[in-house]
Amino acid sequence: MDQSALEQIIVCPACKKPMQFRDDIFKCTDAGCNATYPVFNGIPILINPQNDLFEQKDFEVEGDIFFKTYNNKTIRFLKKVQPDITYNNVSEKNYQDMAFLLQGQKPLRILILGGSVDGVGIKHLKQILDTDDMLVETDVSYGPNTTVICDAHEIPFADESFDLIIAQAVLEHVLDPFQCVREMHRVLKNKGLIYAETPFMQQVHGGKYDFLRFTHLGHRRMFRKFNEISSGVVAGAGSALVWSLKYFLTSFANTKKVDRILSYGGTFLFFWIKYFDIILNKSTGTIDAASGFYFLGRKEEGYLLSDRELLASYRGFRYSAEE
Repeated sequence: MDQSALEQIIVCPACKKPMQFRDDIFKCTDAGCNATYPVFNGIPILINPQNDLFEQKDFEVEGDIFFKTYNNKTIRFLKKVQPDITYNNVSEKNYQDMAFLLQGQKPLRILILGGSVDGVGIKHLKQILDTDDMLVETDVSYGPNTTVICDAHEIPFADESFDLIIAQAVLEHVLDPFQCVREMHRVLKNKGLIYAETPFMQQVHGGKYDFLRFTHLGHRRMFRKFNEISSGVVAGAGSALVWSLKYFLTSFANTKKVDRILSYGGTFLFFWIKYFDIILNKSTGTIDAASGFYFLGRKEEGYLLSDRELLASYRGFRYSAEE
């Protein structure tokens, strides 16, 4: 990625004005703002100095912030052999669809929020990228992919900068996902693509950084300014049941050590139930019981899904007072 090209689209997260880069410091060009942003190990730390949740100094040290790194070989081995409790046969196809939709658009600019580590299926998208394309992987945590530290509530890029924005397993971990989506809409080009995966039936998995869940319609309304290409279940009722059973088991824990033992054991006890989703993910009835949903849409000038249209798009079988 051309670093100078990235610098040209970076703006101050506080006031959205252009910035100057000099001596490993980004400085806002607006005299009324005059905020500065350091660069640590080549990674810009574009956190608003007035941010109530994160501070710039939090990222000026090596170490874990969100994802935990385990140095113990035994623990790393145990985590490696631990099966996933979610059956996801959708993400890879969705990324293949995105790669197809982006064909012929060169050079590409792609923004990944929460992109410090690869999400399921994203390899299919990365395979189509050329040296002239720009892939910006942001997070509030350092990881193997992190190119920019930023808060998704205040995305530090100029209006209409990107052809595709991805938020995979991110919006449950932000305080105001609607604000984050407004920011995505701002920095996405007209006719650009948006992709998100967000859980519905999953217990807390991000500790204190875990806030919200969405039904299919709730998820769709969050993206009401985007015209839908496709949406639906990422993982179905089988995966949701595994999550529930595992966390039922860990509910008996009174210490972190016991919680980790029960969590690890519960994974092996119940993971096989997720394979019911091979059948259930094809069933209409799973829309009201799914573990998580995805949305793939396109930004179109002036588009807004009305609430009446939203309700008419309900796909499930649950009755309402009118039925």
